[in-house]
Amino acid sequence: MAHPTLEDVAARAGVSRALVSLVMRGSPKVRPERREAVLRAAAELGYRPNMMARGLAAGRTGIVGALLADLHDPVYAAVHDGLADEAAGDVRLLVATGRGRPARELAALDHLLDLRPDGVVLAGPRIAAAEIERAAAGCAVTVIGRALRSPRVDCVTGDDRAAVDGAIAHLSSLGHHRIACLDVGARPSPLRRACPPGTVVTDPDALWSEPVPPTAVLALGDATGTTTLTALLRAGKRVPEDVSLVVHGSPPTARAAQVTTSAVPPADLGRLAMATLLARIKDGAPARARRRTVPPRLDERATTAPPG
Repeated sequence: MAHPTLEDVAARAGVSRALVSLVMRGSPKVRPERREAVLRAAAELGYRPNMMARGLAAGRTGIVGALLADLHDPVYAAVHDGLADEAAGDVRLLVATGRGRPARELAALDHLLDLRPDGVVLAGPRIAAAEIERAAAGCAVTVIGRALRSPRVDCVTGDDRAAVDGAIAHLSSLGHHRIACLDVGARPSPLRRACPPGTVVTDPDALWSEPVPPTAVLALGDATGTTTLTALLRAGKRVPEDVSLVVHGSPPTARAAQVTTSAVPPADLGRLAMATLLARIKDGAPARARRRTVPPRLDERATTAPPG
């Protein structure tokens, strides 16, 4: 079914196409009764302005794309919320995902670029830096969670090392001196480098086989946090009476479960990335790419306490 046009609205309202165009642009030069007639005709026909065509004529589309690495990951869902909050009222946000696969991610990026967006945010991209650079040749680009050496790609990252340092400092302030950093991911977490020497453990059940077991555990990642809680229950340990627990990450149930967390808020990453992108769209090409860092936040809840 063909979309109603300006000509269709003009015919229904009994006015010229030029007058309809003035009404749709919000011109004050149209008498109120004629404006009402045009808007009534547009509503009856279901007419909607072609924002893309209007944007292209003005040199901008008013569209921003967001390519999220994995929509099944709650972290990226929160990143999207931050992007949408910051974009509200300024641009229209189109969301795509590569489902964690570089080939699909590249195809999704090409689909977004085909729409001629004013800019694109890439959250956790796995495609080659050269492909990101190619995208930046045609529109503004901001990358979340990855630092690129590019003069025209802005990058927003989180200070995860500071999040680990903050968690360790918090546990130490409570009086814990035997702290284990647990990492059970399929790949070693880069956060291991931020942990104190000799504290990294990869087998949760091994935590309790040591002669002097830890009194506190920092779980490196949301999935590791769930594994840690399961291991604690299996070992008959109480939290926080026997063992304090901090999760590095932002599990969606952390607040309800009263789990202490230390992490960069993903929604903050989204908000800062969108603000950075909109600034580049407005300012054009700045002298140098922007490198921005989001600090972590420690949310102290019921899973941490002084050692018993």
